[in-house]
Amino acid sequence: MGIEEWQEYIYQIEYTIGYSFKNKFLLYQAFTRSSYSNQYGVENNEVLEFIGDSVWSFCVVQLMAEKFGFLKSASQYYNKYEDLEEYCLIANENESDFTDLKNQIVSNKTLAKKINKLGFAKYLVLGDNDKRNNVANQDSVKADLFEAIIGAIAIDSGWDIKRLKNIIIKMLDIEHFFRDVDCREKRPNKFKLENAINTLKELAERGECSMPIYQISEKPIIDNNGKQWWHCRCNVNFRNLQWMGCLWTKYTEGYGTSKKLAKKMAAYNMLCDHYGLPNEYKN
Repeated sequence: MGIEEWQEYIYQIEYTIGYSFKNKFLLYQAFTRSSYSNQYGVENNEVLEFIGDSVWSFCVVQLMAEKFGFLKSASQYYNKYEDLEEYCLIANENESDFTDLKNQIVSNKTLAKKINKLGFAKYLVLGDNDKRNNVANQDSVKADLFEAIIGAIAIDSGWDIKRLKNIIIKMLDIEHFFRDVDCREKRPNKFKLENAINTLKELAERGECSMPIYQISEKPIIDNNGKQWWHCRCNVNFRNLQWMGCLWTKYTEGYGTSKKLAKKMAAYNMLCDHYGLPNEYKN
């Protein structure tokens, strides 16, 4: 399909992605497969795909950083005399979790689904070989098309990152992926009674909550069997994952045959409460 025939699709595509091309030939090139260019001597979308892949990946990482990252000085718990000006993640995730999230967002499967939703595969400019092999239905081909469109917009817009991010947000519905992170609290891989105090302290050091305050009873409680029990209360302010400025306070209690054990139990109960885990210890 030549550019003359294909022009009737330009307005619909531009309207759908929310961007009007100054150079309409770039949009046509983004949809043109190498099988067609080999037959008719025009440029194909491979170079635009190469550009779009890098631009697209950069924009996704920047959007993730804007959503979930912050400098410690922006934290409610920042102490300029004790804390370094470090970069943190707001959610209960680590770097590998966000790598997995990014890989999910930029996967061929995800991009192919979005091309299907946008209805763009039918506009692909294919050579005879591609038509025979019905490549327009392949996920990899649809993903290449998505990246080529981003590459074309990058060039046409003069590498306007702000505009590119807005288009990516619209085309991908990226907030859908971010909502999944907001709504789930990742549990630490391992925490037990013995390391509960350190685990809770590490959460605070990452800026996800305030440093816990422990209040231990001055005197032990004597039960009916004459056994001594110490009481400890643990108070923590947790950050709201969706609204960084909002906090909520939690407190838990722990009992133990020593002050140290009571403190561990209070910290352990706090972690169980925060992550929705059952308490493995009878307290």
